[in-house]
Amino acid sequence: MLKEHYNFREVIKNLVLGDIIQLTFDRENVSICFVEDASKLSLTTPVYFGSNYIPAGVRHSLSHKFSFPHPSIKTFLTIDEQEFKIHLNYLGDAEFLNQHQFDEIIEEFGTIAENWRLFLDEKDRNDLVYVKAKL
Repeated sequence: MLKEHYNFREVIKNLVLGDIIQLTFDRENVSICFVEDASKLSLTTPVYFGSNYIPAGVRHSLSHKFSFPHPSIKTFLTIDEQEFKIHLNYLGDAEFLNQHQFDEIIEEFGTIAENWRLFLDEKDRNDLVYVKAKL
């Protein structure tokens, strides 16, 4: 759920000027910008935070087709090897974008991101190695 109220006209004005806007969705920032001469809307948010490492199980899960129920927007994942993060991304048409469409895209993107976070965190937990300590 979008955590903040915003002025749609002001957001669009700033995007057209080339700014990157940060909106908060379920405690996570979504970076929003226009690309390709403001013809495309780009959204990005982190969905996995590694601790100096991205485990094999997490990496392996990215190579398989995995979808969540009824997405109407197409998203893709990218890995930031230097920061040990995985980001969810969206790139779609920005022409004729109205506030209702913008809100729907943000809401769906946020929901997909949260599903990826839960899924990748589970894969991360499955890669943990438990060692019994001798006392």
